[in-house]
Amino acid sequence: MSAEFIKLVSDLHTQRFNMHLGELVTNRTPVGVFFGFNVIPKIVLSNLQTLVKTGLNVTCVVVLADRQADALKNFVDMPVVALEDVPRLGEANFPVKPQEVFLVELLRDRAFAPYFLRHGIKVISSLYANDQPKYFALIMNHLPELYAVHESFIDDESRKVFRAVIKGCLTGRVSYYRYASEPQYFLDGFTPTAGDIAIDGGAYDGATAIAFSECGAHVFAFEMDADNYRNCLARVGGNPNVTLENFGLSDRFGEENYWAIDAGSRKNPNGNKTAKFVDLDTYVARKNLPRVDYIKLDIEGAELDMLHGAAKTIARCKPKMAISAYHRWEDLWTLAEFVKSLRPDYEFAFRHYKIDATDYLLDDDQRAIVKYFGLSLLIPSACEFVLYCR
Repeated sequence: MSAEFIKLVSDLHTQRFNMHLGELVTNRTPVGVFFGFNVIPKIVLSNLQTLVKTGLNVTCVVVLADRQADALKNFVDMPVVALEDVPRLGEANFPVKPQEVFLVELLRDRAFAPYFLRHGIKVISSLYANDQPKYFALIMNHLPELYAVHESFIDDESRKVFRAVIKGCLTGRVSYYRYASEPQYFLDGFTPTAGDIAIDGGAYDGATAIAFSECGAHVFAFEMDADNYRNCLARVGGNPNVTLENFGLSDRFGEENYWAIDAGSRKNPNGNKTAKFVDLDTYVARKNLPRVDYIKLDIEGAELDMLHGAAKTIARCKPKMAISAYHRWEDLWTLAEFVKSLRPDYEFAFRHYKIDATDYLLDDDQRAIVKYFGLSLLIPSACEFVLYCR
């Protein structure tokens, strides 16, 4: 086993979220808590009580604006400061400067993580806090599979990103992640090219379908949610290089339930809506497609199901693929394992991306606030991992 992977395992034993939490409690380290766009006093109080009960030395609450601070004063029994005052923490008449600040996880609030880091305050995301023991055990139980995937990557950067993803998720430390510079799904050598037949699984608003068509590919874009489909159609309608389908991609043809959650809509037997699903092998046969050259998948945890339903096409055509690998922890090893079982000659790379909030996730007012603090609309994520195959 490589020295780098051994060090990762060692670090997980000593630095994982619960271990670090214990150190903060034992050392009485000053910590803060940040609540950003959505400050609801009762929810803030509940989250604070949970942290304080662990024994943490919480010295202040940080919010975006003075009006939010005023709204919280009658609910929390500790100093509340606005984000603009963070540089003055530790000065006279201001609370003790925290060494670390907890983000009580809302994805949008992660936009402000670089602001705290800029001022010498470490950032801890509590995204996986409640299930840390379970996730740690899962990773430890699958070290051989993870190591096999780690060693299968064609470049050292992929191995570094892969280790950073595991370490970042299990420690909660935002600074451990290693983000790519290119746009998501567009790693050099793994993109669709002119004349390709491309599959866009999880088209959402059509942005990726349009981007693939601009590479010269003809794109078959699949979006299962009716509302998303209509929005996507309004954006890509009339594009001769995009064929949009109101289907989900799965391992079989038929109708299934799903949860309608905007961009996070996902197949689920207990879902509140139904949609038509199709396996790619059936779709390719019915459309008489001569081949498939490229597949992008971001279908909220159904990626492995889809790959099973595309097994014949993948084995025959060996398309380049960009597969989201963050919806389930098992995706870190099962996706590459299955692809390799279909074609042992596949090569793999791995990247992690920030979320581009330029026209997504945030509204105009929220974007203006992020920019006011001198921050980027590329938001650090604890997701958006992509497994590239060719």
